[in-house]
Formats: sequence, structure tokens, C-alpha cells
Amino acid sequence: MGSRRVCRIGALASLPMVLGVLVVVAPSRPGEAAPSLPEGFVLRDTPTGQGPYNLTDFTYLPDGSVLTAGKNGQVTWVPAGGTPTEIARLATDVTGDLGLVGLAAARDFASTGHVYVVRSIPQASPPWKLRLSRFTVRGGATPAALGDESVLLEVESDASMHAMTTVVPASDGTLWLSVGDLQFNTFQPDVLKAMDLDEPAGKLLRITPSGAGVSSNPYYDPARPRSWRSRVYASGFRSPFRFSLSPNTGTPVLGDVGKRSWEELDLVAPGHNYKWPCWEGPEKTPGYSDLAECRNVVNTPPLWSYRHGSGPAEGNSVVAGTTYTGSSYPARYRGAFFFGDYTGRKLWTLRYDAVGKLVSPPENPPFAMDIGAPVAFGAATNGDIVYADLGSGSLRRLSYTPGNRAPVAQADTSTDPSTRTVTFDGSPSVDFDGDALVYAWTFGDGEEAVGASATHTYARPGDRFEVTLTVTDPFGASDTVSFVVAPSNHSPVLTLSTPQEQTFAVAEQVTAAATARDEEDGALQVRWNSAVLHCAEAATCHLHPGAEGTGSAWSEPFPDHADSSLQLTATVQDSAGVTAKQTYLARPRQHLLRLVSDVPAVLEIPGLSGGTSALVTEGLTVDVTAAEVAQDGVARFAGWADGVSNRTRTFSMGAGDLTLEAIYVTPIGRRYADDPALRSLLGAPKGPEVAEGRVRYRVYQRGRLYWSAATGVREVHGPILAKYLSAGGHAALGVPITDRRPSAGRNGEGGYNDFAKDASIYWKPSTGARAIGGQVRTAWRKVGAERGVLGYPITDHRRTRDGRGRFAHFENRGSVYWSGSTGAHAVHGPIWRKWSAMGRERSVLGYPTSGVRKVPGGQRSRFERGVIRWYSNSGGVVVRRQ
Repeated sequence: MGSRRVCRIGALASLPMVLGVLVVVAPSRPGEAAPSLPEGFVLRDTPTGQGPYNLTDFTYLPDGSVLTAGKNGQVTWVPAGGTPTEIARLATDVTGDLGLVGLAAARDFASTGHVYVVRSIPQASPPWKLRLSRFTVRGGATPAALGDESVLLEVESDASMHAMTTVVPASDGTLWLSVGDLQFNTFQPDVLKAMDLDEPAGKLLRITPSGAGVSSNPYYDPARPRSWRSRVYASGFRSPFRFSLSPNTGTPVLGDVGKRSWEELDLVAPGHNYKWPCWEGPEKTPGYSDLAECRNVVNTPPLWSYRHGSGPAEGNSVVAGTTYTGSSYPARYRGAFFFGDYTGRKLWTLRYDAVGKLVSPPENPPFAMDIGAPVAFGAATNGDIVYADLGSGSLRRLSYTPGNRAPVAQADTSTDPSTRTVTFDGSPSVDFDGDALVYAWTFGDGEEAVGASATHTYARPGDRFEVTLTVTDPFGASDTVSFVVAPSNHSPVLTLSTPQEQTFAVAEQVTAAATARDEEDGALQVRWNSAVLHCAEAATCHLHPGAEGTGSAWSEPFPDHADSSLQLTATVQDSAGVTAKQTYLARPRQHLLRLVSDVPAVLEIPGLSGGTSALVTEGLTVDVTAAEVAQDGVARFAGWADGVSNRTRTFSMGAGDLTLEAIYVTPIGRRYADDPALRSLLGAPKGPEVAEGRVRYRVYQRGRLYWSAATGVREVHGPILAKYLSAGGHAALGVPITDRRPSAGRNGEGGYNDFAKDASIYWKPSTGARAIGGQVRTAWRKVGAERGVLGYPITDHRRTRDGRGRFAHFENRGSVYWSGSTGAHAVHGPIWRKWSAMGRERSVLGYPTSGVRKVPGGQRSRFERGVIRWYSNSGGVVVRRQ
């Protein structure tokens, strides 16, 4: 089939289902346009057993089969190329956006059978109960039921939308879970809970398989591991409907569905607040942004955002997808992040670099349009992008056909001479792209059959017939194999003896033996051939032919070849030309290699997965590498936790699982480690570093360290820190540009910090901590700051009552006042007392236009509408209006 061929809906009824797959690019529903795709790409629909508008999520199992979830609680199993079967119907409340909306197989599914399910539980009345559970799939290789529910956590919601939606198991055994703001679309102050660390609403959670917080989470509390704060990884989301983890760094890439104007994709950093409801995309949110809680909130920019609308670059409901990790798509799509828009029926790709910066924005027009209604994304065993189409209830697989490889046809036979019946088995045939195959047999006597296996009785005379098996993949690529059968001849009997061990380390000897007898010919000679079966990706395999020979046994060392098994094949042929063949597959003895880091960073196992984890054959030589700079663009590689200092290291995989931790040190971490006095002052860290835009900080028991590229690392602690945070922190005052410095006051007590936005906070026990900045601070410092005539500030830098200016009061009976028309000036002493008695800036004199100046015998200050003079010999004050 050509890559752009379209089968219209009206014709679908006459097309047969081919092993559960229709090889067409078709609209999801009658009247809809056919998908528009780049040349060479096709969409293949797979039935799921879920009806239209019921399919919500899906998960691939290790054998390539799929479990699907329906909004109504239905769970189906879809074998590769087979017919869907319902295996469970879970009790579920389907009100509004609720239902069974999340499903994921555990990373250790092959040994545990565990799957994770997100659904709403029926209640007599609101609030609605949202639940994350773990189930065990029963039935072994043929799933038949879900059982043994274990509830991991529950959330109550007053709204039937913006709920708990997606669960993603990570390679380290932890679970990631998204929870919306649990609110309706109307204006609700409760939406602010999305930024409250003690509430589950509006959060991305990271938990253990038992439901507790993970100890490396930003706000983890060892005393309360099951608190919401301990579970929170990031906050400030509206409707984080879908997300996935970056294959190289494990960083969540999350789609936050907007309300008024914007959809956004976020590359989520630990401890980040993504500021809903104060911000939506790149703009402040009308209504909410005026609330006091949003006044000093600075936006955390999304990785990408797009406006609401129907234009090519617009949409109304973002659905975060997944990163393409396969090799069959054109090179420009390898490593690209695919995502869609549910209501816009669109598909885009984008790229971001190792430090999380967008390097290739989405296409305009989109990669694909009219693709159905995507609600969840995943990847097939060969990496092909797959999504759940809510509108049709089908899984739609995006494949690139020019790279399709033809299958290889192979067959085994057995003969019953007494009835002249031959049994054929085509299951040894392989498709290196992992596609389902169609089998067609011609038996050499005019008869034909289809199916992976067939049985045929030869009625007409003849001792030899040439049989042909043709196997065809869904894209029309095919292969044939022909061989001879002799219906009246006994087939050779080949007996293969294999090693007791089933898995092997590199260089371990693999030995197989075989004997063969034939009813007519007696003992037969066994021919051997070997091959290395290399599978760089699941279901994407190829053979490397090896040695050949004859004899009763064959022995070879297990290959030093990544992702490979050793295939030993014994073949015999009798005098009638009938063959028998058996193959032994020696599999690798593998152990899990995991790369982790103390901060998100690009870690790779280049020769294997290219990601952060891989199953590695025991004894295999492995290279691993860590990026020089972490994903935050700040922390630098400092070494591996086991003492190796080189970023790239080579070693032989041992006899057990191995975790290698890359250690990165930020400027904050470096200063803390190198300064014992600072460690004593601040105490132990209370969480990991938090990055907000270009500012980074870390919280310690008794203070904080802040960093920016322009200012370096500076500490703030004690009452000054408390005042700094209450005044809006770095969003309002800027980052500190000094450590806390000792005061130069007359008694040597107190201290201060300066901040980047032309501000300072001064403190001493008798005055408390006061924030002062701008021209008021400049004027105060001109008269000696805390050492001068005014002393310490006793108020923060404030707005005057008439709104024209700013002021601060000081301990030695003085003030600094500023307005745009007069500038900033210090007034103190008797002149200040007189002016204060008159009402200061609200008096008939107005704002000062000069500071206190010496004049013969006294002092003088000028004001907008007058002058105050004071004479030391008389102690009097003269006020003169101009």
C-alpha cells in the first residue's frame, strides 16, 4: 500500500480484518477528513475492544500485547495482531471528566504482573473520590482478569474535572502522578491550592510503590513521608492531563491544559512552581492575577505554549506525548518529542537540548492534521509513536513505510505416513520490524490454506510435493520459502539436547548436541550453523551468520555483542529430501544497569539503550557517559559516587545489578562544601536546590543560599531572611548581592544584606528587620546610613498616603521622603520634629526639596511650599512659606 492511500469509511465494511489490523489511513468518524501526514508516514488502526469516546489510555506489555482502559471502567487485553478481550470491569464514576483515565504497566511487570490504575470511585454524593491503585494481572501470558487491588493513595475533589489523570512508572521503581486543580472553570479562590504544598491539587507527585513521598523530593519531610508536601515534585498546574519522562534524563515533560487563552508544555524541574492560577502560558491570568497571593508571583516560562484557536499553530487541549526513540523514522524525527491537541486533532514535534532549552519549535503547519482525537500517547516495541483516539476507540500507530523491512519465511513440518497427512508450522517466520504477519500456503497439489499453522492430507498419488509458504507484513512486504514434503515418507526425527543453563555470560561456552534417525534411512548426519541474533530494540532484530559444520555436537563461546543471543541450529535431511530442523537460542544472562544523578542531567549508555537504564549481559564491556553540565545549565560534573572521576568510563558488567550515580555540584553546593563556617551558620540542607528562571536557591535549617550568574552565591539568614521572604523574596527585591554583613552602627550590633533590585534589609534587635530601597536608600546612605545622623530604619520603604512618593522613618527621629518631582531628601532633628507636627508631606509645606543644610547659627530645610529654619542659640524654629 502506498504511504498516502486512503480507504474511505464507506468502504471499510467490505475490508477484512487482517490479524486485527487495518492497514489504512482512515478518518475516525464519518464525515471527517482523512489525516494529512508527511510523505512516507501512515497511520494503522488497531481495535481495542473499547467503544467510541470510551478509550482513555493504554500500556504495552513486555510481549508486545496491549492493555487498554475505558472511561466506563472496562479493561481489555489486545494480543499482538489478535482480537481484544475484556479482562475487567472496574467500578468507576464517569461523571464529567472522571472515569478510568490512567493505566500503566509496572517496570517489573514480567515478574510481578503489576499494573497501576487511576480512576474515580462511585460515591453516594460529592465529593468525588479519586484513587491510584495497583492490581495484579491474572492469567499469565494470556491475561484474563485483574485482582489483588492495593490502594496507594486517594484524593477527594469537589469538582468532576481537572482530576487525577496519569501515572508513569520510572526506571528507579518510583511512580509519577499528575493531579489537576480539582476545580470547575468558574472563578474560585480554592484554585490557589494549586500552589499550596500541603494540598494535592495542581501537583506533579513522585511517590514510592507504597504511596509515600520519595526521599529526594524537594519538600520531603522524613517525619511525615506520607504528607502531600513530601510527595510533591512540582506545583502550580491547572490540568496536567498527560506527561511522560524524557528517556535521557528522566525529566517529566507535561502538558497543562489551559482555561482562557493558552496551552502549554512544561519541562518540569524539581521544586518549581508553574504559577497557575496567577499565570497561564506567558500571560497573567485575568481576575486571579489581581489577588494578593499573585501580586509578586513571577512566571515560570513553559517550554512551549500556543494560543487557543483553530489556526494551524493553535489548539484548545494539549496532550503531552512521548519522545521518539526508534530508528525507522527519518533522522530528523529521532529524539523528537511528539505531542498532540485533542480538540484541534493535530500532531506536532519539537526538540529541546540537554539543558532543557527549546531548539526546534513545533512545525507550522503541524506535522499532521485531522488525526482523530488523541488522549494518550505511547510507543510500540520498535519505538513507533502510538496514540489512543478517543473518537474511534482505536489505537493509531504512526509508521514510516519506506524503512519497512521484508519478513523472513520459515516453516517446520511433521508427517503421518499412514494417513498421508502433513502438519505445517510457519511460526518460526520472523518480521524484524515486529509487525504481525499473514501466512499463505500452497501445498503443491492445487490446494491452499491460510494461517500460521495448517494441516493437509494428500489424496492424489505422488511421493513428493513442493510446498510454498508466503508471509506478508501489513505494508505488503513479503517473503517465500519452498520445500519438499513426501506424504508417504516418515519425517526425520531430530532430537536436540540443550544446556541445562538457559542464560550465559560473555565467553561462557554454549554446547548443544543432536541425534537424528529416519524410519527409512536410519541414522542421519547433523549439520550445524550458528548465528548471533541482535535485537537493539525490542522486536527489531537481525541475524549475524556464524560458523557451520557437522557432527553430533556443537560448541561456541557466548558472544561479546550487546543485546544479543546465540542461535545454534541443527538440520537433517533424508533421502526423500524431507528436512527437519531445530534451533536452540542461548539467551544472555543480564543485569540491570542504571545511571542516576543527584540533579537532572543527560546520562547515557551509548552502546545499549542510549538512555539511563539497560539490561546488560554479564561480562559485556560497557561505556557510560555523563554530561559535563547538568540539565539546569549550572551544575557541573564532579565525579561518580564510587570515586571514578572521568565523565566517560568503560567497565565489564559484573554478576549483579549495578547503579552508578553521577554527582554534580552547583555553585551553591560548591560554596557550601568549601566553607565550614558557612555550614555551621546555616546547618543542614532541608531539600534540593530550586531553580526559578535564572535564580537558584537552597533552603537550609537556619537560612538560604541564593545564586545567579551575575551575583554569585550569597547567604541570607535570621530575621533578614524572614523579612526578605515576607517582602516577596527575589521576585520583589532581587537576589542578594552580599552575604549578611555586620553593621557599621555606633554600637556594632545588627547587620544587613543588599539585593539586586536596588534594595537592602537592615536589622538590629531594637528596630527589627526593615526593607529599604530605591532613592530613599540612596539618600539615607548619603547621610551615613546606619552610622549617620538617622541611624537604623524603623519602617520599611513605604508608599506615602497621597501616592505621590515613598518614605522610610529612622530611629534617630528622622525620615527620608521621595517624590518624582522633588527627589529624595533626609529630614531630621528639630526641623523634622516641626515638620512632623505640621503633618509632614500632607502639610502646607509638602515634600522636602533639600536635606538639612547648615546655615549661620543653625540649620535649614527647603520644602515644596516653604522653608523651616532652626537656630541653636535660641532653640527656635522659624517656618517661612514661599
